[in-house]
Amino acid sequence: MQLRRRRVTTLAVSTAVLTGLLLPGTALAAAPGATAPPPAAARPAPASAQAGKVDVASAVLDITQRIIRIVNDAIERKQNRSGYVKSLMEGAFYEAGQRYNVMIINDANRHTARLNGVVYDAKVSGIHGKYRVLVFESGEFTNHGDGGWINWAFRGWFDRDGGHVKFRRSW
Repeated sequence: MQLRRRRVTTLAVSTAVLTGLLLPGTALAAAPGATAPPPAAARPAPASAQAGKVDVASAVLDITQRIIRIVNDAIERKQNRSGYVKSLMEGAFYEAGQRYNVMIINDANRHTARLNGVVYDAKVSGIHGKYRVLVFESGEFTNHGDGGWINWAFRGWFDRDGGHVKFRRSW
């Protein structure tokens, strides 16, 4: 039970340090089993040393906040990216009157496209990166990069073999 309490306390202290609620020196004092700093450390430091500590503490807080923002942005992108790609695909398919084939591909993925009757070809940029949106009658498309909903989506009349898709006309 005591080991579990230490882990929970350590987790809470670590979280507080990461979110900037506690500074590293405070975390050491708050950690279970930590020894108190020697009495000499308790004496007030000269004003210039105090300013240095404030600058370091401020820098640690700024860096921590930036890292948290980066992590939150990464989590948000990963959770929503596949939905974004699917919505591009569905939107293009229905806007084209459900008559044409549609391909959405991450522009960073290497691919080969041999398409006929292209009626729409555009690059869309947003929070999730750049995607190419293709609306066409028929043809072949090969994705040489990573697959999955976060990198490509297609709809229409097709036969698929791995990363290679052969599209037929709808009429």
